Amino acid sequence: MGEKLTPLLMVPHCDETLLEYYIDDSVVNTYFKLLKKRSDKFPNVYIKHYSFDSLIATCLIEGSKSEDEVLAWFKDEKLRGVHKLFLPMCLSAHWVLFCVDTKEKKISWLDPIPSSRIMSNSVEKQKIFQWFALYLLPEFGHNDAEKWPFEVRTDIPKQENSIDCGVFVMKYGDCLMHGDFFPFTQKDMIHFRRRIFLDIYRGRLHGK
Repeated sequence: MGEKLTPLLMVPHCDETLLEYYIDDSVVNTYFKLLKKRSDKFPNVYIKHYSFDSLIATCLIEGSKSEDEVLAWFKDEKLRGVHKLFLPMCLSAHWVLFCVDTKEKKISWLDPIPSSRIMSNSVEKQKIFQWFALYLLPEFGHNDAEKWPFEVRTDIPKQENSIDCGVFVMKYGDCLMHGDFFPFTQKDMIHFRRRIFLDIYRGRLHGK
């Protein structure tokens, strides 16, 4: 993944939107796999969760696979008893995070750019919500999932440039493994970029 990790080591200047800063799907998906690996190793410290590959969002939104075809990819033993479900997705070169909390019975949409949280991606929000609420969650006994509140989070750290959305989404996921607190800002992004690079390069999260 050498070339795909390179953007993490690049320090953006001002409000650049250069393509070389773009964080690839494979980087985000690999990081979420490391979060799962960490929580499996320390089950008393981190919330039990499962992260879906961003590919399933692409399949559902573009319609290349039906809802039932995507559902068939997942087995009971992987999702049974999971507290939180995560789906990172890239929509028009912008990363967002979809989160389901099965204990609190609520669904959240985390978008690091405030101006796009409410008005943007309404069709995509609906397609992803419907797949979880009408197809996936009922498979695990959550037959009332369609009635769960769907919240667009506004109490989360905001992105202040045009290129760090992928880093924000990865850190949202990391923080949600601990609970529901996000102790970081845009100023931390350069540090997080380097740390995520090292985490993926080593195949384990920092300090674990």
